[in-house]
Amino acid sequence: MKKNSIVLILPYFGEWPIWFDAHIKSIEANPSINWLIPTDCDIPEKYPKNIQFIKISFEEINLFFNKQLGFDIALNYRKFCDLKPTYGHVFEEYIQKYEFWGFCDMDIIWGNIRKYITNDDLQDFDIISSRHNAISGHFNIFRNNEELKYLYRSVNDYDKLLSSSKLTRFDENLVTAYIKINSTHFRIKWNQILCNQERGRDSHQEYYLDKWIWKNGVLIDRHINTEIMYLHFINWKHTLSLSEIGLKDEVNEFYISYSKIHSKLHTEIECYTNKFKNLFIGYWITESRRYRLLKIKSIIKRIKNKLRNDT
Repeated sequence: MKKNSIVLILPYFGEWPIWFDAHIKSIEANPSINWLIPTDCDIPEKYPKNIQFIKISFEEINLFFNKQLGFDIALNYRKFCDLKPTYGHVFEEYIQKYEFWGFCDMDIIWGNIRKYITNDDLQDFDIISSRHNAISGHFNIFRNNEELKYLYRSVNDYDKLLSSSKLTRFDENLVTAYIKINSTHFRIKWNQILCNQERGRDSHQEYYLDKWIWKNGVLIDRHINTEIMYLHFINWKHTLSLSEIGLKDEVNEFYISYSKIHSKLHTEIECYTNKFKNLFIGYWITESRRYRLLKIKSIIKRIKNKLRNDT
């Protein structure tokens, strides 16, 4: 194994997302980190040296998981989330030369990873998460040893949970719960959030324009002039409709807004209009309405159940 080496495993199937080229640009700016991407998508003619694509069909990757794990997986696109803790075992033949393996997501623009995951960290810890006191599905690394490759087997009924087609939050909730129960056994670093955060939550954010800039491999929140390790735009996946950044472009900087990835700032009028719009249909306003509706539905359901039981 090469000391302090890291490989991130990212299966992706279907079609590359709109932001794919910008995502790849940000990977290229982290040459000391490697990515392993099994996919049925068209592999780009030009891509960074620190990416290894594995061309494989969805049916073949399902059979591959079945063979490696020893039981059948009802695989679907969402089920990859549950399966992330198994990647060290499933892809063990591809990661033998790396000291650390991990998983991440595609809906990310990377900043300077090595600034936040230092050689001292890799010396002192066996598990490093980008979330606070929890395993992170969007970035988590593990030391490449037998115990951590098979850590997923320590979760009760792991085979039933992983073989089910239903999403069980195995990667974040169940593995986190096991580690917390056995916390003294693991050397783990999860003392801070390394990605974007808002209102005490990582990843989720308002529908901003021009808030984020990627410049020469560094990712900065322009509102507070603060650098972060990566931007995880989980709630922008369906609002991003355009990317002006191409793999073949010689680009040193670009902006990330909720609607597009772009090279020029929006006008002041566009920014003011967007702020006004967010007062009525912004992310947090929409979430507040959704929670209220869920609460009302829950109350109605309890009343109906009570009336039914009383009769």
